[in-house]
Amino acid sequence: MSRLVSAQLDSYELAHYAVEVPCFVCDGGNRHDAERCRHCYAPLALRYQVTDKLAKSSDMIAILGPRDAGKTSYLGMLCDTLSRQSESCQAISRGAFSVMLQQRVIATLTSQQFPPHTSEEAENWHWNHLSITEPSSRRQRELIFPDMSGAAMERELDHQASPITRAYLKKCSGAIILLDTQRIEQGDPVPDFFAMKALSYLGEFGGKRREAWANKPIAFVFTKSDQSQACFEAPRSYAETHVPGLYRRAVATLKRSEFFGVSVAGATLNLEVDGAPMSLPLRIEPRGICEPVTWLLKQLR
Repeated sequence: MSRLVSAQLDSYELAHYAVEVPCFVCDGGNRHDAERCRHCYAPLALRYQVTDKLAKSSDMIAILGPRDAGKTSYLGMLCDTLSRQSESCQAISRGAFSVMLQQRVIATLTSQQFPPHTSEEAENWHWNHLSITEPSSRRQRELIFPDMSGAAMERELDHQASPITRAYLKKCSGAIILLDTQRIEQGDPVPDFFAMKALSYLGEFGGKRREAWANKPIAFVFTKSDQSQACFEAPRSYAETHVPGLYRRAVATLKRSEFFGVSVAGATLNLEVDGAPMSLPLRIEPRGICEPVTWLLKQLR
């Protein structure tokens, strides 16, 4: 008799597999008990979280930058700062996967090291889902963004046409594009070229006028700005002087754009180990971390 009951329960359980769960990012179908989407590797928990009755409007934000731009350090410090501050925007990480990046970045910086490069494989990317509340208006928003590999984005800009990257970018409501101030100060044109290519690439996405990237807010963030005080004092003027190609393109093609200077380390030691450059944070002193997100939230209202 017990075997008969067990068979009935097993058959009932199989009914769940007949209905696929759509991924929040790419809309691909998945089994109900899968942890990540089998198409784009985004956490399936995002689908359940954004359909929660308590959740408000949800926005995906693209975080784009080349290798070594400091993207992982910035994102980890951003999540940590938003979760600890009592004024301006306040954030709560939704899901254990959203805390993982914050924990690893803070632990690495505390040990006077910068985080390692993000894996090029999408299944190893960290995803972040923050529920952000603005105390002045009591408005609550859901922001979702992955720590995408800079190397993967560089390949995409060379028209590798990854379906994962394209599905993610089509879903985004805005973007943060990172530029390495240290490389800019050294006269390296790579940050300027990367940002210009990123704008051209985003401009290729068609669709309705509201969905066109020319109408979406884009924040240009100069990372490692402790290398230049002028970048903190007047980031827009700094952009016009040091990355003129990007500045002209942004002014000419974007309706909503702004420039920001941010820094995670107050002092950095630059070394050369076995012929390869290495940077070590001597003092953790975050500056300007939340301003780009605060600006984006105002633009998304």
